[in-house]
Amino acid sequence: MNRSLPSISSQGLDILGVDLPALGAIRVALTGGGSGKYHVPHSDLRRYSYGGCQHARPAADAATYPLFDVFGEICKKCSVSLPDAPDALWRAAAFTAGRAVALQRARADRAARTWLGYARYAAQQQPGDEEQFAAWLKVARTDRKLAKDARTLADARKELVSGFAEFLTGYADDCPEVDAYNGARDAVRRTAGSPERNVLDEVTAAVAGKSARRPRQYESQPEVEAWQLVCGVWLAARSRGLAAARTAQLVQDAVSRELGGARVVDVTRLPAPRTRGEEYDSPSSWADAELAMWWPRAVAEACARMEAEFEAESVHTAPRLLLVHDWPLTNARDAPVAYLAASPVIGPLVPFGYRRRDYFSEAGDAAGPSYSAVIAAPGHIVAKLEKEQAAVQDRHNPPRFVAAGAVTGRRRTDQAAALKLLRTAFPVLPADADSIPDTVPVAVEEQRRARASSSYRHEPGDDGERASRIASSLSNGYGCWIPGGSEQTAFLKELGTWLSWQVLRLDMWCGPEGTGGTWASLYGTLDEVGEGMLVLKPGGRHRPVRIPLNLVVALAGAPRWDQDHPYREAPLWKPYEPVATSDASSIKAPQRHMRVLPLPGNEG
Repeated sequence: MNRSLPSISSQGLDILGVDLPALGAIRVALTGGGSGKYHVPHSDLRRYSYGGCQHARPAADAATYPLFDVFGEICKKCSVSLPDAPDALWRAAAFTAGRAVALQRARADRAARTWLGYARYAAQQQPGDEEQFAAWLKVARTDRKLAKDARTLADARKELVSGFAEFLTGYADDCPEVDAYNGARDAVRRTAGSPERNVLDEVTAAVAGKSARRPRQYESQPEVEAWQLVCGVWLAARSRGLAAARTAQLVQDAVSRELGGARVVDVTRLPAPRTRGEEYDSPSSWADAELAMWWPRAVAEACARMEAEFEAESVHTAPRLLLVHDWPLTNARDAPVAYLAASPVIGPLVPFGYRRRDYFSEAGDAAGPSYSAVIAAPGHIVAKLEKEQAAVQDRHNPPRFVAAGAVTGRRRTDQAAALKLLRTAFPVLPADADSIPDTVPVAVEEQRRARASSSYRHEPGDDGERASRIASSLSNGYGCWIPGGSEQTAFLKELGTWLSWQVLRLDMWCGPEGTGGTWASLYGTLDEVGEGMLVLKPGGRHRPVRIPLNLVVALAGAPRWDQDHPYREAPLWKPYEPVATSDASSIKAPQRHMRVLPLPGNEG
């Protein structure tokens, strides 16, 4: 679809119960209609226009229609555009209506409450959504005719935020208690190598993994794995606070539905018989009877072993700061720690990576950018995560959790500690763009001179070359662009048309001037070039990050950014090694040599 405007859900507006007369009064010029689709007309009298719809007619044949009424009937190949204020109001209405539908769908969800489900609902609030919504309303209020609708949408948005927070609170109350869940999960883990586990594996092998229940629709042969079934039901019941006796009964009932009346396939797996064979008509019936007496006993012993290992954490220590990479915790592999999504987030979210769906992805896993976040988690939970991570951590992969000091309760102190922790995950923070230095720091200026003398610096109109060729050379890693005044900024704007889809490397100083900052190289696509500011999309897939030009050393290409790391995610940033000013060698612009050949027939 080529529409530049999102559609507005009529169901969402009905849920909100709002009246937006100014939105309904927005009109656009269209051609066609009647029994066919509407089309956005061309701006001139030509029948066809590059990039436009082939069925659109010239503007002279157009008539105006209310956009809200005919939006669904506009050709999908046509691009609908509005002036700034109506465009902002339309997008704000579409955003609010979509959130209203999402909240109604969440309230109607009757699935079992889990922390993974909580994390997925909490992740519907994307970073920057509130700021973007506020920006839309600010632009819409510039038109007095739209100001009333903007106020109505602002009030509706507040009610939605309050309703969604209330929904999440109720959802969390229905989830398993965190300490009991962790204790039960530890009990299952400690029982994994026990003799009781081995006995249940023998039960599974005796029936060849075949369940005795009736197959469901489109299911060929039901299968069962006794240990997974027992520990799964036991974990779910104990983590929700059920008593040991009740939990054991639920486990027996669940296994009975799978193994009740099961037939033995491998008699060598059975233990020593407890009955006499003369009592049965055939050896197979004798084996089935032995199985029917064996598996309930094995299930009871496994439950008793897990109960002996079960110890719910009950000591609540002071909360600590915890840096979590690959946030939000919405993938199936995050289920064991998804309860961390209920912890308060301190500070902004910063880019971390990008999730892709592959062969190993499970239902509910979604592709999209991931972040690093700092949360205030209970101290005993943080200590537990540190211990578990240290047991499995290797030197090839960075740790997912990084623990810090205790939460003091003082907002500024905790915020400063969280920002310091976040800067280790991604060196540029959103607040950096609000504190632009008036002058170029001395260290940055020295690095610019060193880079200019140690590498080829692209200048406007180098040797009469066109901007497209200079941009191609830059993106392929030949030379670099170095800030140097309004002329260089205008030159980069000109190159931006050809650089917008290329991953570049931005070398810069991050953080405050002095000992509190660091050198870093960011990788991303150039989104915008403004006065004193660059906008970069980390990795080309994250939300744009604003970067002050006074902190930029150079912009260079990164042609092999995603090819040099075949077995792991390409990094969004790396530490930058400053060029030593004393060792910088002088490299001039590439010289072009011309070979002069004699004319044909000229012997002289």
